[in-house]
Order: sequence, then structure tokens, then C-alpha cells
Amino acid sequence: MFKIGIRAHDIGKMSAKELSETVHALGFDGIQLVFKKALLDEVDFNHLSELKESLRHTKIMMLGAYFNPVHPDYKELIQGVEYFEKHLKIAKELHADYVGSETGSLMGSPWGYVKENHDDLRLKHVIDIFRKLVSTAEKHDSYVAIEGAYAHVCYSPFRIKQVIEAIHSKHLKVTIDLFNFLSIENYQKRMEIFEESLKLLKNDIVIYHLKDFIIEDGKLMQVGLGKGLMDYPKIIKRIEEVTPNAYLIFEGVTGADIPESLKLIKDLIERK
Repeated sequence: MFKIGIRAHDIGKMSAKELSETVHALGFDGIQLVFKKALLDEVDFNHLSELKESLRHTKIMMLGAYFNPVHPDYKELIQGVEYFEKHLKIAKELHADYVGSETGSLMGSPWGYVKENHDDLRLKHVIDIFRKLVSTAEKHDSYVAIEGAYAHVCYSPFRIKQVIEAIHSKHLKVTIDLFNFLSIENYQKRMEIFEESLKLLKNDIVIYHLKDFIIEDGKLMQVGLGKGLMDYPKIIKRIEEVTPNAYLIFEGVTGADIPESLKLIKDLIERK
């Protein structure tokens, strides 16, 4: 049976106890948790007992420790690596299944598109960084989830596959965010890209980020699930056929769209 989660800070910023209560009231099975964005209190990585107690009834599907692994500022890069490693070291204690990040941009911040992002040299840099992180994950029995995006270094499912094959560790897994792979040039091929993701990465996919979108003023604009161009009946059917144990996590779904989107996905699952 599918487990459905939500990115915690899409609900709001609150105490860990209130977060747990709100997640369950909404009907989700778990969360993707970014400490700084979702929790009012700063997390002490050396003293986790209070946080564990507050979230003991809430599954942490992923700890979001997103950083830019090709940041042009070396100091920023090192800080990002160290922060990600701190999450890997506590993931098992918090019963968090994965620690996730994307693959970055030479733009620095924000992580926008520049053509050099797609160079093979940048891919090598990403592989080197994630090899180090996966080594840390192996030592602490935790798992890295890597996520591609069109504007970033791993701009396609094939690019993600190259990272997986180069590092070759059971502690490196994949988050598929179909929306992130899209641009105004390729969005009409979205189901082809989705099928390529399934074909190349099915043995490593552990999370799907669920998003929907429309085209507005020549740009992709996110909307509630079922309100845009994504074919969710087909997507859910294919996920069930290929990777039925993967988590489904809402990302960027907010406000009144949350209960409506959850009802849609649950209805699609129940029809199977």
C-alpha cells in the first residue's frame, strides 16, 4: 500500500509536536522535513530526545538537507557538505529513511540554469561530492536520495543514472520529481521523460515528488494536483506497476490544495 507524505514546511512553520498533530489530522502517513523551514525551534544535533518524542508518531520519509554541490563559492560548498553529513549521522536515530539533495548549479544562489551546468566536468564534480556523502552514509547506516532537475547538473534521468552507476552503493537512492525535469521546451514530452525515469532507475527510486503545473506567460507554474497537465491516473498506475513501495510526497502543494490533492491521489490509489 502506498505511503503518502508532504513536505512539512508546505503546511507551515510550527513546533514539532504541532507538526505531528497537523500531519495526522490532514491524513498523511509521513513528512519530508527541512528543520530550518518547518520547525520553530533550532535543532540541536547532539540532543535529539525531545524532537524524537515529539515526532514519534510521525514517519520522517526524508530529511531535506538540500545544498548546492557545485556552488562556485568553495566556502558555501563545504558548509553544505558538512550540514548534509550532520543529517546522515542522525538519520537512523530519528528513523528517517533518506537524506535528500539536488545536484546544484554554477549560478550559486538561486540555483538557476546556466549552460555549463550540463557539462561532463560538472557531472564529475557532483559524483565526487556524492561519493563522499555516500561513504558517510555507509558508516552510519543511512541513505542518500539524489534528485535531478532540468536546470541543474543532473538534468535528465540518464544523468542521474550515471551518478548511480559511478558510485555503485546500496546507500545511494533516487527521488523522481517529474516537474523538475521539465522546461518550456520539453514539457510536452513529460510522460516520455517519466517512462525513461522508470526504465533507467526503477531499482533505485524510493520517493516520488508529486506536483502539477500549467503554462502561464510562457512559464511552468505549479498548481494543485489534478488542476494541471500531469496525467495522475496514468502516473499513479505506472508507479504502482514499477515501484509500488516508493513514497509519494507532495511538494509545493499548499493551503486549500492540500486536502483536495490528497483526496485525488487516495481516490486514484483505491481504484486500483
